[in-house]
Amino acid sequence: MGNWKLLAAIAVAMAVLCSVPAAGTVITINGSQFNNGVNSQTIGGLNWSSSPGNFEKKTVAGFTGVGISGGTAGEIDINEFLTGQIPVGGVPFSVASITLGALFDGPEFGDVQEKARIRIWHKAGGYSDYTFTNTYDSSLPPDTATWTGLGTVTNLSLSTSTGGAVWRIDNPFGSLSDIVKVQFTALTGTCGSGACNNQSDFTLVQFEYQPVPEPATYATIGAGLIGLGLLARRRKA
Repeated sequence: MGNWKLLAAIAVAMAVLCSVPAAGTVITINGSQFNNGVNSQTIGGLNWSSSPGNFEKKTVAGFTGVGISGGTAGEIDINEFLTGQIPVGGVPFSVASITLGALFDGPEFGDVQEKARIRIWHKAGGYSDYTFTNTYDSSLPPDTATWTGLGTVTNLSLSTSTGGAVWRIDNPFGSLSDIVKVQFTALTGTCGSGACNNQSDFTLVQFEYQPVPEPATYATIGAGLIGLGLLARRRKA
């Protein structure tokens, strides 16, 4: 192998190595980054799709989230699905935070208890389901929430007539780092004190995740570089 070919091969190997996301790098995807009127888009290294409608953004109380057209304007309804997954050859990831908006429930809106389902698929196969529920009760603080996963739940905007009903879930799945796909949909809640004349729906305001390259990825590239180095030494000898 000529010197120029050897250098080219090393350069290619280094480029591949540098293209592998570093563990611990948090990638932020905002609802405002989605394009209205399409049903597939790559954002932040994940391939996003919507079904059965198209992406449709909605801003409430200064928080912009993405939903799906066809049901409640700009929100994810029951039987509507917003999905993000790694591309072919991509690495699994962990989730740093999820922020959901328009999770209203209370007499001023007359809707059902807002309930979101988040499903994650694992690299080894299978999936896990989690639910987030926002509940309004006039006898309690204006917002309470229930999350079936781990982490910390924080209210960023109250579910009042002037609020955005926004919740942030940090470290929602704990130490899980084998996630290859995540999906958002709404579930039927329970009736509150209102008319209960609207189904559960919400928006995705923000999604933060961390790619987790497997040790084998680095080991394979490293072995290739070592092999090229040994080949160069042999030719010099």
